[in-house]
Amino acid sequence: MKKILKIAVLALLVPASVMAAEFWVGLFAKDTGFTGQSYTTSKSLAHLKTNIENEWAKGYDLIDVSYGHDAWMALYAEGTDYKEQAYMHRRDIQKFKEAVKAYEAKGFKLVNIEYGAGDWLGIFAQGSRYEDVLFESTRYRDDFEKIIVKHWREGYMLIDVEAAEGYWTGIFAKNTGFKDQAYTMVDEWELVSPQIKKRWKAGYRLVNIEYTAGEWFLIFAVYPKEREELFANNKDIEDFQETIRKNWKKGYYLIDLASGRD
Repeated sequence: MKKILKIAVLALLVPASVMAAEFWVGLFAKDTGFTGQSYTTSKSLAHLKTNIENEWAKGYDLIDVSYGHDAWMALYAEGTDYKEQAYMHRRDIQKFKEAVKAYEAKGFKLVNIEYGAGDWLGIFAQGSRYEDVLFESTRYRDDFEKIIVKHWREGYMLIDVEAAEGYWTGIFAKNTGFKDQAYTMVDEWELVSPQIKKRWKAGYRLVNIEYTAGEWFLIFAVYPKEREELFANNKDIEDFQETIRKNWKKGYYLIDLASGRD
């Protein structure tokens, strides 16, 4: 007997002519293992630092950061099982890669990457379930896609992606819990929803959504246990924050952030 799964797309997709400006996108899911959640917005990296340290003091872990509308939005959660965390940012990609290696030498694993306002920002964790985490960067998209396939053959899964300053970057890991994986790139927002629905019907769930190099990059995976998820978008940060709160009340947690254009 086929399992029936309730999946929703929040009806906030407005006409392309209206969505020409930048907007926020959130991916929500149930059965995440999280027990609590919060978010902050910051106009500068200095303000972001203060907000992160305040949330850490409250017992929340940093799980995602996105830059948009000239602001940094950070997402936190309880129940991640992280033992310790760190984050760093560098203006130069080569210096960023050197810093990643330095944190790895201290036992931290890179779990998230974001680019904004001229800075590469990485989130690290000790206690993550991920194993053999790899950070890759290359100049060309075709080469990056070859890297994805190569690592899939080696048993790795893609957990995050970012493209900026002429570089395509990605984080790969083993022991993700994914049974299978796929990705899709589309250059218009109106094509995102059909692609997600198509993958949902095939048994995949959306893991990560990024606006990179003028395209929407969608990472999908097959989980051992099916879960409910939805995604939503808002132009204004205040409306997006209200969307977050409404979905919290419905039992959903925000698991991924993005900011982009149509």
